[in-house]
Amino acid sequence: MQYPRILAPMVLAFVLLPCTLRAQDKVVREVEIHRNVKLVQLGVDPQVPDEMVKQYQSFLPILEDSLKESTTDQSDECFLTVRVAAGMKEVGSAKTKRPLARISAFRRNSRQEYQGNFILYSYSTAGPVNKEETSFWLKKQILDPVECRKSAE
Repeated sequence: MQYPRILAPMVLAFVLLPCTLRAQDKVVREVEIHRNVKLVQLGVDPQVPDEMVKQYQSFLPILEDSLKESTTDQSDECFLTVRVAAGMKEVGSAKTKRPLARISAFRRNSRQEYQGNFILYSYSTAGPVNKEETSFWLKKQILDPVECRKSAE
């Protein structure tokens, strides 16, 4: 009589286990932006074309500079980890492929993680994104929501 109660979670775990194992990316590089801010660069998915990988790699120094300017040193309680990984997105009805940076951030001892996908193509300049666009997007989508709110003790 108890087999259906046990069987369903076991089947679900068996089905979801390969998805969780595949989702764990390898860390390629860790960069200390400030004493309490770390940028973690994850490995590139082999399905991303070489041209888009080159665009992603040229974007990484822009991201580092934007993080340096947009963040400051704070206490250890507010330690921020930002992860970035390369990706690709098909845009529009023509399915135009665009390079993408998957960025996520979380604070130490926090239960929330903030994620965003940043297309590395600027429609205003018809080329790669610049530092201003990166800083604006990073602040609006990632850094403002993940802002440190110290607990009152």
